[in-house]
Amino acid sequence: MVVEPDAQQRFAAFEAEERGSIDRVDFGAAGPPDRLVCGDAIDELAALADGALHAIYIDPPFGTGDVQHGRGHAYADRADDPDAFVAWLRPYLAHCRRVLAATGSLFVHLDYRAVHYVKIALDQLFGRAQFVNEIVWCYAVGGKSRRGFARKHDTILWYARGAGWAFYPDAVRVPRRGGSHMRVVDGVQEKTDRKTGRVYRYPVAAGKVPEDWWTDVETLNHSDRERTGWPSQKPERLVERILRGVTAPGDRVADWFVGSGTTAAVAQRLGRGFVAVDREAAAIELCVARLTQQGRRLAADGTPPPPIHVERPNNRRR
Repeated sequence: MVVEPDAQQRFAAFEAEERGSIDRVDFGAAGPPDRLVCGDAIDELAALADGALHAIYIDPPFGTGDVQHGRGHAYADRADDPDAFVAWLRPYLAHCRRVLAATGSLFVHLDYRAVHYVKIALDQLFGRAQFVNEIVWCYAVGGKSRRGFARKHDTILWYARGAGWAFYPDAVRVPRRGGSHMRVVDGVQEKTDRKTGRVYRYPVAAGKVPEDWWTDVETLNHSDRERTGWPSQKPERLVERILRGVTAPGDRVADWFVGSGTTAAVAQRLGRGFVAVDREAAAIELCVARLTQQGRRLAADGTPPPPIHVERPNNRRR
């Protein structure tokens, strides 16, 4: 398309003005910048074009009604009212469906308080046929209960934008467990179907695609080197499995409640573009420090990531 000179000049002037209003972190690579935004993600979602993203992972407040505390950081959670929680979250979910590409996926990370309510809303917004998985993330760290079974799992709801969602099974293979009912012959697990006599063979070295219950990714403990001090921080291995499973290098992902920056950090390391938003200024500053440190390491290793545009309330333009 040919752009008229006057329009081109206006566009260049607009770009220059925008660059002057945004902090930029460079690592020596060209390409479209990644974005960290301090504010309400509903504004970002409303401004995004249809089909702009390949994956969205969100870990919203769980609706505990408490103030969540970490080492040096805290934030106020939503009230413990599932109906009000869904009413608040629903506009974000509706926009998520619109901004996903035809092959894109949404992952919503919750716990027992609101997950069943949110699933009903997602069934209504995306359609029940677009529900792909209920991923149960099991962990051992944390307290025990004297009045019931200890609550040791979160639930991640996976919904696809369309029927042809992207999935890369070979990118998420895990080791096969030993001691199963299958016999091992020359490094191959075998089993025979008693009815048909068919023999199934699974090379041990090739691993397997995980089931929808994950017990091999532990939550972060207080001494973990990955810890940033942000409450409810999720481990990179958890988000990495999700992003590897549904995106390819160069794809663009988003997180509307980025917190400690795990989604952005994994996306940067895996060569995915990202837009990450949080209403808490402290979260954005933590993300800037985390991503700057990692970006410099990547650049030193010869794979510099794209620049990051950091947008804060006092210099963002709307």
